Parts: sequence; structure tokens; C-alpha cells
Amino acid sequence: MAQAVLLVSVAWAALCLLLLCVTRVVRNHRERALRAAATATRHLVVETAGGESPSARAALAALDRRSWQAVEPAVTRLLSRVKGGAHRTLTDVLVQRGTVDTALSHAARPRSMRRARAATLLALTGPSLRTDPVRGPEARRVLHGLLAHRSVTVRETAVRALGRLGDSASAGLLLTTLETSRPVAPGLVGDALVRIGPAAVETLTAAAGGHDEQHRALAVELLGLIRDRRALSALSAALDDPAPMVRAAAAAALGRVGEPAAVAALTRTVRTDPSDRVVAAAAEALGLIGDDHAVPALERTLRHGTYRPAHTAARALLRLDRPGRTALADAARGSGPAGAHAREALASALDDREGPDR
Repeated sequence: MAQAVLLVSVAWAALCLLLLCVTRVVRNHRERALRAAATATRHLVVETAGGESPSARAALAALDRRSWQAVEPAVTRLLSRVKGGAHRTLTDVLVQRGTVDTALSHAARPRSMRRARAATLLALTGPSLRTDPVRGPEARRVLHGLLAHRSVTVRETAVRALGRLGDSASAGLLLTTLETSRPVAPGLVGDALVRIGPAAVETLTAAAGGHDEQHRALAVELLGLIRDRRALSALSAALDDPAPMVRAAAAAALGRVGEPAAVAALTRTVRTDPSDRVVAAAAEALGLIGDDHAVPALERTLRHGTYRPAHTAARALLRLDRPGRTALADAARGSGPAGAHAREALASALDDREGPDR
């Protein structure tokens, strides 16, 4: 009896080993076939992306199933590296092959990983899908639904995809993800909103007057990164926000927008704001805008401000060409902190001119 059991066990082990070997051989053969197919068709991907060979695009779209399976990863990887016509051409091939429609279908499936992969593909094709009258709206609808998914990976991928699709309707929904029970990291949401760009300005302007100071600060920071002058009024109003972090973000944003119309509000902030952080941000913004009318306020801050505002004011004066440098030269002849800040700023300008090989 024992001998029979032993023989059965040995036979079973041998069968399992045989199956393992066969499976490995089949898998290796399949991988070699896919690599060979990918190598043989890679030139079609390059020529299609280059836009120089319509025949290459047609051949790529007409590949047999195995060859397409081998080359599809190369097509999707290339989408993250190209723009404009090349991106649209590769997206069109993916649409023609049914890859995009499959992703739209999989985005509604219950499995999280399948949804995440689908959202990733929609993110890669987003810049071109936004003009697709059928798949663009469908992609947005699907991705809006994924913003509340239980998987953080799916939610984050949906946020990235909506940023690439870029429309104003998505901007408001992206901001709401910061306040839900399943939030997304503010950095990801911010990056998506900056990608949406001017279409998000109206939503962000409204958010700049919201109830949560961190969200107000994020909104004004993003308005500065988008650099749309339509936000000037909201950013100038945010200089009077009760939260210093919001006022500082608004001052920095106005510096990025770079409109001389903001000089009066920033000058008032430099003169009157009680927060050193805000004054320093406003002084830096005035330097970035580069308007001579800021010289008196910056010079006053240099002479009477505490360390951080005075140091920043000196650097800002350096950007204002002759009027600013004249004010620095006058301050540099004096003693005390103001003279030290002025001399340091002038010395840094000299170092920049001479360069590293002086």
C-alpha cells in the first residue's frame, strides 16, 4: 500500500514538473515571438510618429493581432514623449485598432487594476482625445465617475487623465476631490488644473474666495502658475485675505503673472502688511514685474524692514535696472543691516556678470 502511494506521488510530481516545463517552454516561445514581432514592426511606429510615411501608418493600423500585441506597448510609451501631430497620429491608430474603445469599456469594469490601466491609456491619449466629438465626452464622463473610486491609484490616474483632457467642466470636479472622504493629493490636483490652463481660471477664481484657507492658497498659487491676466482682480483681492499664507501666495502669483497693473496693490502690501512672509513675497513680486514705481516702497523696506523683507527688497531693487541700482548704491554707503543687504546684492550682481571662470 505504501509503495503504491509512493508511486502515485512520484508520478504526480513528475506530471507537475512536466507541465511546468511545458508551460515555461510555451511562455518563452511566445515571448521570443513577441520580441521578434516588435523588432520587425518598430520602424512602423517611428515612421508613423514622424509623419513622413502614410503607408507606415496604414501598415501599423493593419497589423495582425499578434504583431499588434507586440508593438502596442511601444506605441503607448511613445505617446508620453511626443506632442502635436505625432501625438494625434498615434492616437488615431489606437482608435482605429479599438484600443481606446476597449479602455473606455474597461474603465467601467469592477476590477481596480483594469480600471487603472484604462485610465492610464486615457491619460496618455487625452491631449488628442479632447477634440474627438465622440470619445472625448465619453472619456470625460468615465473619468469623472472614477474620481470617487475606492482605489487611490484609480483616483490619481483619473485626475492625471482629466488634466490631459483639459476642459472647464473637469476643473470644478477636480477641486472637489480635495474635500471628499477619499481625497487626492493636492499636488496631483494642482498639476492637472495647470494642465487645463486658462479653462480653469474661472473655477480657480471662485475657489480663491472659498472657506478653507489651504484651498484658497492653492487656488491663488495655481492662478499664478497659469499666468492668465483675467485673474488679476481675484489675486489683488486675495492680498487682503485674513490668512497670511493666502496673502503670500497671492503676492507670489501676481509676480508670476507679471502685469504692471498689480504694482499699486503689491506696493501697498509691502508698506502695510504685518507679516514678514507676505512682505517678502510682495517685494519679490515687485522685482519680477520690474516697474520703477516700486522703488520707493522697496527702498523703505530695505532700510526699515526686518531681515527677510529687507534682504528680499535688496534683491528686488537689483532687478529694477538703474533706479533700483541707484537706490542700492545709496544704501550700500551706509552702515547697519540695510547697507549690508545692499552691498551683498550688488556683489552678487558683479559675480553674475563675471561668471564662474573669472
